[in-house]
Amino acid sequence: MKKVNLIDAYIHEVTRRINKNKRDDIALELKSTIEDMLSEDYSESDVKEVLKKLGNPEKVAASYQDTPRFLIGPQVFDTYIRTIKLVVPWAILITVIVQMVESVVLYSGEDALLTTIIKAISITITNIITVIIQVLFWITVAFIVIERSGGKNIRIPFVKDLQQWTPDDLTIVKIVPKEKTISLNDIIFSFLGIIIFTFVYFNANHLLGIYTSNNKSDLKFVMPIFNQDVLLSFAPIVLFCIVLSIALTLLKLKAGQWTMLIAVANALIQCIGTIVFILMVKQPDFIHSAAVPYIAAITETTSAKILFAIDRILLVSIFIAIIANVFDIYHGFKKAKIREDI
Repeated sequence: MKKVNLIDAYIHEVTRRINKNKRDDIALELKSTIEDMLSEDYSESDVKEVLKKLGNPEKVAASYQDTPRFLIGPQVFDTYIRTIKLVVPWAILITVIVQMVESVVLYSGEDALLTTIIKAISITITNIITVIIQVLFWITVAFIVIERSGGKNIRIPFVKDLQQWTPDDLTIVKIVPKEKTISLNDIIFSFLGIIIFTFVYFNANHLLGIYTSNNKSDLKFVMPIFNQDVLLSFAPIVLFCIVLSIALTLLKLKAGQWTMLIAVANALIQCIGTIVFILMVKQPDFIHSAAVPYIAAITETTSAKILFAIDRILLVSIFIAIIANVFDIYHGFKKAKIREDI
């Protein structure tokens, strides 16, 4: 490893813990400080000695923070943050699962499925916000009590204790370019997208259709738009794509960055999905037969005009799907080709 890599890795470890708006300025300042502390003809051991004097990147990053940590002291702050990062995602996941199970169990079938889903989503969001507030409050209270009572060496189950930092820890650091990184938000949205698509696909005849409202302004499902038998005739290949998508998302989670393998797998899934979508849409009985005359009646036009409009909408949908997937495939390979700094 080149000597400069240790410096870049140290700066990366500091700046990634700092607000994005300040990273560039602090990176320049920190690099200038390190270079001033080194002689002109320095060695790797000299770099390690300078970095050891500067100290743990976490503490250096904390020194650049504008907001002082008065509520939780610096001795337990890192453990406090790691505890929150561990507990909050699990609390959110459990809340979502419980709410989904409750919605399924309590669903009576009286309301339209879309209405039930909207209500379930709104309730889930409210519960998630409440749970996050409760979790943050009680974790904060617990750490305040522990710190005020003199507890310095706190051991939290499943929270890894920080080891004594040394410059040698930088040898395993990889600086991944921002454009190449796959964030946790991308992973979460991918999983949500897979779940939503799977649910909608297998429940299209109860979800995607024509709705009316009654006197109470509640939605009432009249009839489906799409022929569920046609949709389910593609179920084997659709399930195959879903499994591939889940595997790809897990691979992204493990890698944390775009690689050529991920780009190829993504391109394969996008191509298969686009082909299946086109074949599905091109089926002559793709649209539910009773939906066309019903729409024609309520819009006071002819079935022929409705069919023409539907054909144009489906054609535009195919075009948009192709363009979007080509764009996604291109950017996947573009990100995979970006070289890492380390």
